[in-house]
Amino acid sequence: MLSGLLRSDDTDSLLDAIRTLGIGVRSDGDAVTIDGAAGALVSTDADCRIDCGHGGTPARFLLALGCLSPDSVTIDGSTRLRARPMQDGIDIMRALGAEIVCLEEEGHLPVRINSTGLRGGSLTLGATASSQFISALMLIGPFLEDGIEIEFSEPPTSESYLHLTIAELQRWGAGVELELESNALRWIRVRPGMIASCDRAIEPDASSAVYWAVASAIVPGSAITLLDCRPSDPQPDARVIDAIELTGAAIEHGDDGIVVRGPRSIRGWASIDASGMPDGAVAMSVLASCALTATTITGLETLPLKESDRIGVLKRELERCGAEVIATPQSLRIGPIPSAQLAPDAPPVSIPTYDDHRMAMAFSVLGLRRGGIAIEDPACVSKSYPQFFDDLERLRG
Repeated sequence: MLSGLLRSDDTDSLLDAIRTLGIGVRSDGDAVTIDGAAGALVSTDADCRIDCGHGGTPARFLLALGCLSPDSVTIDGSTRLRARPMQDGIDIMRALGAEIVCLEEEGHLPVRINSTGLRGGSLTLGATASSQFISALMLIGPFLEDGIEIEFSEPPTSESYLHLTIAELQRWGAGVELELESNALRWIRVRPGMIASCDRAIEPDASSAVYWAVASAIVPGSAITLLDCRPSDPQPDARVIDAIELTGAAIEHGDDGIVVRGPRSIRGWASIDASGMPDGAVAMSVLASCALTATTITGLETLPLKESDRIGVLKRELERCGAEVIATPQSLRIGPIPSAQLAPDAPPVSIPTYDDHRMAMAFSVLGLRRGGIAIEDPACVSKSYPQFFDDLERLRG
């Protein structure tokens, strides 16, 4: 049983897909019981079809999971998801013998998977558009006859998320070995073998929590407690909270979680590498726009491939809010919003969300410091945090 599960469009989409693949799933609020199948999926339809909506993470995981099904599996999604690159994941699974047919454009959804008898094996990988393609492969590794062995020809993309996957597999008893070279992953081996069932209490979602940490940091004199968040949390975005402390905000670790206190003013980071916490970089950009000094955030290579082109969108919308922003394909240099505009009577600006939950969350938090911000299509936060605006209202109250 999984307890403390984040209920959102993405997680519900993945649970629905698992049901469609023939696995028993029973939900009771944020507790979900999933019946083990030892990697032997039995779909309820000879031509199984799964709609992932906007969910890039479910789609990437399902590219691998679908290869365990004895039946044909078709994976599709929204217009935006169809535009997002899936070629790396398709190529990885094809290299191991999977039969995957792109039904419209090569390298994009929709795809049909026919992969009975996938055995696993060894492959060499360079950088990928997302670490989730590799995480997905690792998660099915124990159920493949030959397991999985991955050698990296160069440091992998968003390596911190691969370490998170390794830690989770080990927590469930999977046999995982790895080797580092110059502090970068050189190879990973996931041995075949069964995984024991267990009850798993899931940590609070760090990628959502960092928005409240930023909210407290940018509002002088405020204090927010992030309940049950811990400094030992292995989630990569939890490192954003460590970074926030460098700006002058006070971070306190208590029995019930982490407290973030906003100082009279915050300073920018000068330069900070966010490659290990790429989703958190959106929240960090908001903090940078409210600082006294400029910040350059590097390591953002994956941001243009998210729900929106996050580098382009952050540049455009932060500039409309008064910041000076220089963008490259890998970085953002953010000059702070002038102090005269960090006020309740700042000129009004309406922020389009680009179907991107993180943009709605980020500019809503900025609205706590800079007045006049209106969010278009706030409902897009349902992708990861349906209660976001309820919690924001509690904060304002």
